[in-house]
Amino acid sequence: MPLRPTLAARILGAILACLVIFSLLVINRTEVILEQALLDQAKRQAQTYLLGLELEAASNGSPADPAILQPILERALHGTDQLGFAIHRLYAYDTSGHVYAAAGADENTPLRDLSGHYGRVLREGTAYLGSEVESFTDPKGRQVPKVDIIIPLREGGRVVAGLEVEINLEETSVLIAQLDDGYEQEMVRLVSGAALALLLVVGWLVLRGLIQPIGRIAAATSRIAEGEFTTRVEIKTQDEIGRLAGAVNRMADSLEQLFNDQENAYMQSLRSLAKALEAKDAYTARHSARVANFSVMLGRRLGLSEAQLRMLKQGALMHDLGKIGIPDAILNKAGPLDDAEYEVMRSHPEMTAAIMRPLKRFREFAEIAAWHHERWDGAGYPDGLQGEAIPLLARIVSIADTWDAMTGDRVYRKGMSVERALSILERERDSGQWDPHLLATFIELIHQGQEAREQVEGDMLLAE
Repeated sequence: MPLRPTLAARILGAILACLVIFSLLVINRTEVILEQALLDQAKRQAQTYLLGLELEAASNGSPADPAILQPILERALHGTDQLGFAIHRLYAYDTSGHVYAAAGADENTPLRDLSGHYGRVLREGTAYLGSEVESFTDPKGRQVPKVDIIIPLREGGRVVAGLEVEINLEETSVLIAQLDDGYEQEMVRLVSGAALALLLVVGWLVLRGLIQPIGRIAAATSRIAEGEFTTRVEIKTQDEIGRLAGAVNRMADSLEQLFNDQENAYMQSLRSLAKALEAKDAYTARHSARVANFSVMLGRRLGLSEAQLRMLKQGALMHDLGKIGIPDAILNKAGPLDDAEYEVMRSHPEMTAAIMRPLKRFREFAEIAAWHHERWDGAGYPDGLQGEAIPLLARIVSIADTWDAMTGDRVYRKGMSVERALSILERERDSGQWDPHLLATFIELIHQGQEAREQVEGDMLLAE
């Protein structure tokens, strides 16, 4: 049978899976935000740098003059070592799109298309911060990321040209990668710690509020299913678990009442059968009463509880109830039984057990009835049980039954004396018929009873 994870494991596993998925989404989204923030920072730095170039050109004359702007762009191409970015190329184009100053240019592109963002910068007088990252091929053949920034160049408050810079984002990408690695490591530590703490807290709550109550409910229902109808679930919460426990308790109440009514009715039927057996065979009724008395005496000496003693007494009183099914000619025969008759008589324990079997909660009744003729050595009947496989109450009744059969009067013979019966039991103590420990206790009990009787009789004679 394949192993199935427990409810707690499934719940905690689902929580852990959700935490992992959520953490991955957070890490991924945060990385995107972090990268965009660093890229925006580089763009703003580049824009600020270009504004500085514009001011420098304006202070030296006109930014639209190539003679003034060209040397400024040449110096700017190599002057960003202290910034968070590097310049790949610089261009200045006029209102007709003609490139009139350039630094780092390695292409013959004298005109800019003014239908797009190049023209929008001139028309609207607003800067353009590249919307997407592009790339260029460096002398080593590597693809290097870049982004375009364009600002308007003004003279006398009027836009006269546009200044474009292609930012080399290689250093920015390295920085982003370093920050990403550090961020991921920190997030993994934080998420792992948070996940562990959450699992411990949720695990404790699930164990305390769900798993343990469900376990108690399951154990209670199992005991109820086995016939322990007095079992109740001690859960007082008002949540779903509490309501489930209440439903189980109400079910147990109903089952207990139902089985009590059925068993009371059945017990009444058994008493009626016992009365019928007494009318059929008065000896069996008297014999059962004496066996019950001796059984309770031995059970009390052994320290049985009051509930066990009550069960022992009732079982002993009814241990021969199956004899009601034995023909009168055999049951009341005034003499020893022949082999065929003895086999019929041997069937009475099974008959008694069959009669009592519906009393599921009081299986000791059926056990006493079925096995009080079993022997300690396994040579008894009907099932050949041996040693402690024979239930304790059945072993007690077996000794009491034998004792009364020895000392009780029958139609065809008088019972033997207590002294003779005791000597036989002492001689047969280790014969294998009875539990040696129980038999020794019973013999001691009878001896003490005899000594007490003799003491009372002696005191009475002295009193005369």
